[in-house]
Amino acid sequence: MKVLIAEDDASSRKLLKLFIDSLPDYHIAGEAKNGEELIQYAASEKPDIALVDIGMPLLNGMEAVKACKEFQPSMQVIFITGHDDYALEAFEVRAVDYIMKPIERNRLYGALDRAAQVIYSQGERVPTVKKDLKIKQQRNIIFIPLDDILFIERMDRKSVIHTKNKSYETNEPLASLEVALDSRFQSSHRSYIINAEHLVRIEAAGQMYKAYFKDYGETAKISKHKVDELQRYKAL
Repeated sequence: MKVLIAEDDASSRKLLKLFIDSLPDYHIAGEAKNGEELIQYAASEKPDIALVDIGMPLLNGMEAVKACKEFQPSMQVIFITGHDDYALEAFEVRAVDYIMKPIERNRLYGALDRAAQVIYSQGERVPTVKKDLKIKQQRNIIFIPLDDILFIERMDRKSVIHTKNKSYETNEPLASLEVALDSRFQSSHRSYIINAEHLVRIEAAGQMYKAYFKDYGETAKISKHKVDELQRYKAL
């Protein structure tokens, strides 16, 4: 999968490149530093996916994407920006996601996964579907179907994986578990990853929010700055 990075900030480009380089199914097709370069790379490299900052010089990312869509409508776009002013326009150009900075790996991987699924649905590639989460418990290896997982929380020095019928504990950190998950799973808090497909209700609880799941008594935490992201995901 060819990915184009369009970002004028060098540190953000470096971070995006680091994240993409760790994914075997994706490779970077080019790095644009402004909107005009984005159009040039899109025309010459024909990337499958573009990661686009909006506030770039010469031509902003939104206008550059609109130009690219004229000659490459199948290119999937993920906006990564520090401003929420263009969220409505992003959905008008059928962007896969609108990610606010600072960039979080799990959120980016989820957006890339959704972009890939759109491409797969167009019949361009055969998808690789993730089915199970593998965890270690002492000397045992357990496979948990991703469909069954409601959320994962970090408790003390263990990660607790909640399913409707059972909870599993492992010493593996959240960071190790999240790379094995797919786009259904969103980081809602520094200590929680939730399966957004099973999310049925969000309630305010002081300075934070609680996530509720169908037919399950326990809740997960959602940070205040994560609520809008989850609402956008559920609306896609």
